[in-house]
Amino acid sequence: MHKSRKHNIFKYLFFILIILIILGLGYLWLQIHDSTVNSVQNNNTSKDGTPIAVQLNKNQINSLSSYYLKNFDKYHNSSMNYKFILDKKAYIYGNIKILGSSVNYILSMNPKLLNDGNIELDTQNLEVGRLDIPAKFVIAYVGKKYHIPNWIELNSKESKIILHINELGGKNKVSYQANKIDMNGDGDFRFKALVPND
Repeated sequence: MHKSRKHNIFKYLFFILIILIILGLGYLWLQIHDSTVNSVQNNNTSKDGTPIAVQLNKNQINSLSSYYLKNFDKYHNSSMNYKFILDKKAYIYGNIKILGSSVNYILSMNPKLLNDGNIELDTQNLEVGRLDIPAKFVIAYVGKKYHIPNWIELNSKESKIILHINELGGKNKVSYQANKIDMNGDGDFRFKALVPND
C-alpha cells in the first residue's frame, strides 16, 4: 500500500510537470507571436501608408540630384548637360550649343516651401556666357525643346519652376512631401516619405 501511494504521488507530480511545460511553451508561443514590433508598426501606419522622416543637408541633396540627373539623362537619351547645386541659392548650370558653339550658363533660384509640400524655385537671373537673359525666355525654351520629368512644372510667365515632389513616386509608390527648407549654413531640408501599405 505504501508503494502504490508513492507511485500515485509521482504520477501526479509527473502530470503537473507536463502541464507546466505545456503552459510554459504556450506562454512562450504567445510572447513570440505578440511581439512589440507589430504593435509599433500598427501605431505608426495609417490607411495611406507608413511615414518615414528624412533629413538632408546641402551636400546630400547635391549628391542625390547628381545621381538622379545622370540616370534621367541615360534613360531618356537626353543631351542636356546640366547640374543642380545648392549653395547660397539653388543653381542650375551647364552648357548649351548656340550657333554651333558650346556656351556656359547658370540659373540662380531661391527655393521656397509651398503649403502642399512641394517646392517652388523662384528664378533670379540667368547668365549665358556674359549675357544676362530674362529667365522666362529660357524656361519657355527648355520646356519646348527638352524632355522634362512630369513632376517638374516650368512656369515661364512667372519665371518659376515648381517641383511637384508629391508626384515623384507615381501612383501606388512611395510619395514625398517637403516639410522644411533652410538654406543657411550646411542647410536643413526635411522631407516625409510615405511608403504605401501592401
